[in-house]
Amino acid sequence: MCWIFLIWLKKVVFQMKIIKKLIIASALSMMAASCYAGSFLPNSEQQKSADIVFSSPQDLTVSLIPVSGLKAGPNALGTKIAKLEVNSTTLKEFGVRGIANKIVDLTGTAWRVAGKNTGREIIVGLSNDSLRRADGTEKWNGVNWMTFNSNDALDIVLTGAAQNVTADTYPITVDVVGYQP
Repeated sequence: MCWIFLIWLKKVVFQMKIIKKLIIASALSMMAASCYAGSFLPNSEQQKSADIVFSSPQDLTVSLIPVSGLKAGPNALGTKIAKLEVNSTTLKEFGVRGIANKIVDLTGTAWRVAGKNTGREIIVGLSNDSLRRADGTEKWNGVNWMTFNSNDALDIVLTGAAQNVTADTYPITVDVVGYQP
């Protein structure tokens, strides 16, 4: 019986040595794997850059002041009907366009306005004096804008030929945007 026990013990000791060697080999393998350093691929370097812009908040104060005391009937070309004031302490210029379904010119400086009650139209726009003070025309969002100096009042007048204006309320709307030349 001792024989069997000795053979069995020898077998167990032999198996323990194999297991011990496997554990050591496994530990060495894990250490080798953790020591593996990656490598950069040659000729794959790329550089990209972007301009990140932080702009200062822009203040723009817009006032559209209707002229009081306007009379229905025949009105001469250039009759002043409103004054547009655009003030800013941070912007040097602004762009302006009339808003209507029927813009008369490419720059949006003349447009048709329908009366609220009768639907009759009048043609209005920036006065010739205001247009002479324009800094230029700029394209933005697919349309042309006339640019002007900030803090410069613009007159809105009846344009085209002399008009026989029907008594009504005519909503005048302008689109104003700050412009950085």
